[in-house]
Amino acid sequence: MSARAYVLLDAVEGKAHEVAQTLRNKPGVQMVDMLEGPPGLIVVMQARTRQRLADLTNKALASVQTMTDNWQLLPVQNGCNTVGHA
Repeated sequence: MSARAYVLLDAVEGKAHEVAQTLRNKPGVQMVDMLEGPPGLIVVMQARTRQRLADLTNKALASVQTMTDNWQLLPVQNGCNTVGHA
Protein backbone atom coordinates (compact mmCIF):
# COMPACT_ATOMS: atom_id res chain seq x y z
CA MET A 1 0.00 0.00 0.00
CA SER A 2 1.16 3.55 -0.62
CA ALA A 3 0.36 6.94 0.83
CA ARG A 4 -0.95 9.68 -1.44
CA ALA A 5 -1.74 13.38 -1.15
CA TYR A 6 -3.01 16.08 -3.45
CA VAL A 7 -1.56 19.57 -3.28
CA LEU A 8 -3.38 22.61 -4.68
CA LEU A 9 -1.00 25.47 -5.48
CA ASP A 10 -1.37 29.12 -6.41
CA ALA A 11 1.66 30.22 -8.40
CA VAL A 12 2.99 33.77 -8.40
CA GLU A 13 1.89 35.67 -11.52
CA GLY A 14 3.71 34.28 -14.56
CA LYS A 15 5.41 31.42 -12.70
CA ALA A 16 2.91 28.56 -13.15
CA HIS A 17 4.86 26.82 -15.93
CA GLU A 18 8.13 27.10 -13.99
CA VAL A 19 6.47 25.71 -10.85
CA ALA A 20 5.02 22.80 -12.83
CA GLN A 21 8.37 21.97 -14.46
CA THR A 22 10.26 22.19 -11.17
CA LEU A 23 7.81 19.89 -9.40
CA ARG A 24 7.71 17.30 -12.21
CA ASN A 25 11.40 16.59 -11.52
CA LYS A 26 10.99 15.98 -7.77
CA PRO A 27 10.90 12.54 -6.11
CA GLY A 28 7.41 11.51 -5.05
CA VAL A 29 5.63 13.68 -7.62
CA GLN A 30 3.35 11.47 -9.69
CA MET A 31 1.53 14.18 -11.63
CA VAL A 32 1.36 17.95 -12.06
CA ASP A 33 -1.53 19.53 -13.95
CA MET A 34 -2.25 23.18 -14.58
CA LEU A 35 -5.85 24.13 -13.84
CA GLU A 36 -8.17 26.61 -15.58
CA GLY A 37 -8.42 28.92 -12.59
CA PRO A 38 -7.40 29.30 -8.97
CA PRO A 39 -5.78 27.31 -7.63
CA GLY A 40 -3.48 27.20 -10.63
CA LEU A 41 -1.97 23.73 -10.22
CA ILE A 42 -2.76 20.33 -8.75
CA VAL A 43 0.04 17.98 -7.74
CA VAL A 44 -0.28 14.30 -6.86
CA MET A 45 2.36 13.09 -4.39
CA GLN A 46 2.92 9.41 -3.58
CA ALA A 47 5.29 7.41 -1.39
CA ARG A 48 5.46 4.03 0.37
CA THR A 49 4.75 5.42 3.83
CA ARG A 50 3.03 8.50 5.25
CA GLN A 51 6.32 9.62 6.80
CA ARG A 52 8.14 9.37 3.46
CA LEU A 53 5.21 11.16 1.80
CA ALA A 54 5.50 13.99 4.34
CA ASP A 55 9.25 14.28 3.75
CA LEU A 56 8.95 14.31 -0.05
CA THR A 57 6.03 16.74 0.00
CA ASN A 58 7.92 19.16 2.26
CA LYS A 59 10.96 19.05 -0.04
CA ALA A 60 8.86 19.53 -3.17
CA LEU A 61 7.00 22.50 -1.69
CA ALA A 62 10.23 24.05 -0.41
CA SER A 63 11.64 23.90 -3.95
CA VAL A 64 8.88 26.21 -5.25
CA GLN A 65 8.30 28.31 -2.13
CA THR A 66 9.43 31.58 -3.73
CA MET A 67 7.21 30.98 -6.79
CA THR A 68 3.96 30.25 -4.93
CA ASP A 69 1.53 32.38 -2.97
CA ASN A 70 -0.52 29.69 -1.31
CA TRP A 71 -0.96 25.93 -1.15
CA GLN A 72 -3.39 23.42 0.34
CA LEU A 73 -2.51 19.83 1.24
CA LEU A 74 -5.19 17.15 0.88
CA PRO A 75 -3.95 13.78 2.20
CA VAL A 76 -5.83 10.61 1.25
CA GLN A 77 -7.11 8.45 4.10
CA ASN A 78 -5.11 5.28 4.73
CA GLY A 79 -6.69 2.24 3.09
CA CYS A 80 -9.12 4.33 1.04
CA ASN A 81 -7.15 4.57 -2.20
CA THR A 82 -9.24 3.41 -5.13
CA VAL A 83 -8.55 3.00 -8.80
CA GLY A 84 -11.38 3.69 -11.20
CA HIS A 85 -11.73 2.97 -14.87
CA ALA A 86 -13.38 5.34 -17.31
